[in-house]
Amino acid sequence: MDVKPGHCWRCEKLLPEHAVRCDRCPKAMYCSDPCKKRDRVRHGAVECQVFGPQSCSHCEKTGDLKQCSACNNAWYCDAKCQRKNWAAHKSDCKSIQEFIEDLSHELTKQYTELVKHDVTHTRERVLDPPYYFGSTMAYDFLQLEQNEWADGINEEETARDFNILSAGCGDLRNTVLTAASLPAKYRGKLSIVLNDLDPYVMARNVLFLYMMIRHSDSAGIATSLATIWYSLHISKTDYNLIKANLEKLIQADAKSLQEVTRGSVVISNKDLAELRKVWHGWNSLQCERIKSSSINLNKQRQAVLEEIPFFGHELQLCYERLTPKEADDLKKWFQHGLFLPDNSLGRLPFNNPTLTGRKQQIIGAGTMVTEDFVYCIHRNLTPFTAWDCLQVRQSTEGTTFSTTAMYHNYVVQQLQKTIILFAQGRLHIHILVSSFLDVPHHHQALQMAKFDRIFTSNLADYVGFRKLLKVLGSLVNPNNKNARLVTETMNWISLHVPEPNIWGSFSDIDIHELTKETMQLCKDDTGKELSSPLAISHQLEYFNNTHWFLAYLRANMMAGSLHIPELDHTPSLKEAMKCEGLQMHDFREEINRLVPFQFRVNARSLTSPTGAQRAVEWFIPSDHRA
Repeated sequence: MDVKPGHCWRCEKLLPEHAVRCDRCPKAMYCSDPCKKRDRVRHGAVECQVFGPQSCSHCEKTGDLKQCSACNNAWYCDAKCQRKNWAAHKSDCKSIQEFIEDLSHELTKQYTELVKHDVTHTRERVLDPPYYFGSTMAYDFLQLEQNEWADGINEEETARDFNILSAGCGDLRNTVLTAASLPAKYRGKLSIVLNDLDPYVMARNVLFLYMMIRHSDSAGIATSLATIWYSLHISKTDYNLIKANLEKLIQADAKSLQEVTRGSVVISNKDLAELRKVWHGWNSLQCERIKSSSINLNKQRQAVLEEIPFFGHELQLCYERLTPKEADDLKKWFQHGLFLPDNSLGRLPFNNPTLTGRKQQIIGAGTMVTEDFVYCIHRNLTPFTAWDCLQVRQSTEGTTFSTTAMYHNYVVQQLQKTIILFAQGRLHIHILVSSFLDVPHHHQALQMAKFDRIFTSNLADYVGFRKLLKVLGSLVNPNNKNARLVTETMNWISLHVPEPNIWGSFSDIDIHELTKETMQLCKDDTGKELSSPLAISHQLEYFNNTHWFLAYLRANMMAGSLHIPELDHTPSLKEAMKCEGLQMHDFREEINRLVPFQFRVNARSLTSPTGAQRAVEWFIPSDHRA
């Protein structure tokens, strides 16, 4: 579901003139019969079942069938077949309906409580560490060839400007990849609103943007920025670069910052005051490693890596899925945490202050104490999880880089293209340090344009789809038929829907038959038998839980939130796919255009996305557009 049009569904190479089609479904295309054969297990496990013809749950015929609207997990030729099968189907159908109602009640309580305190303020209550490294792969916000340019382009289209909102934005990876992925023919401008409540994350973002623009003419600035983004220790030159720019930013007000960045970065004085506290903290840290008074990032990092007993199993699984060379490279990275352009570690006398921030601690019965400006990167977040390893490998094909150097080189390439766009005056960033709930107010007060893309991270996990669409849905550009609002969920299985999780049936004593089958499919597809007890998490992509996601979607759309009452009925899937004047793109009929509904997991052994991540796209239907 995540291969671009015109590319092979196995190897991702461009399709030849006479491509090979899947025998069963109309979507999958291959460059050759061998690729089709190699992909039979993976594609057949889920995708082909979703896109291919369904069979009647009673007579098993295929054709123009109707889905059971109550559970979305049975198909029938007609009402006659449905009636004849009711005795066999009744129990499963009613259990799914009951599940939807029960989950709706549970979600209503959760969302109402969270939004009452303002979802993003829950970060202040819970005080999670800031997300300096992306928890999901970087996305290109625009992907013009699959959207606005899909039906051909003219001179006017190549000069068209686009407006993007990234709510709960996290770090800059999506912004950088979007800028770097623009087609060479494109001559327009991008305006991106970055919105996140976390002042640590936004302070780091503004620091990086400031350095990109202010030092755009400096040789090696992209290399320095890539190193500073991810490396535990840095050179004196890179440390001095950070210090000099921190001191400038601490002294800046909104007007002077806008002037220095030639209008490319806009932020209010109120928001700037919040970020200034973080910059002061970084600037005051003693970072020279030789000094006893220096912060010891290496020691703090090791403590983070060792605080969870099963992390060793996670690493074991990670290494088993890689080639021997990649596994060796990754072991070295976990040992030293360095992100450099080559294998020469050189002299790195300084700790990286921008990898410090808030660290959560819980003492006693719910009492929370935090340490500020300590190493705060989550153990599972790495440079390799933040960028799609398939794209990284493609960009460095034919080189002999180590894995770390390969990634460093790729990030440098993306930064260089972004810096050029800034230098041309074609990329403008508006910073909003606030809850996404406040975005409509800012949008109106600042007279912003409607957005051609709205990305919402996984905010839906905390407030629900209806609240998110109610707050942001009206900001979608009605004059662009390709405008999209993207919602994502990462927690739908782990927190709410255990039934579609093959994890739930796993134990050392007894492995459910379905789990055994899924494990075998994974082995048949990858050729690897994974020994880690956590290996089951990478076998989710061979388990078709689509109907459970649809049940979750219906429960979520039934649930209430703050100032949104719970529905008094269970919505049908058709009803659940419409909200606040927006229509959900049906991923079962057509592949998503911006973010895949479901990523391939084992094809990305280095990036290792979770098998539970799902994305749905919302658009303004033609009869609602201006």
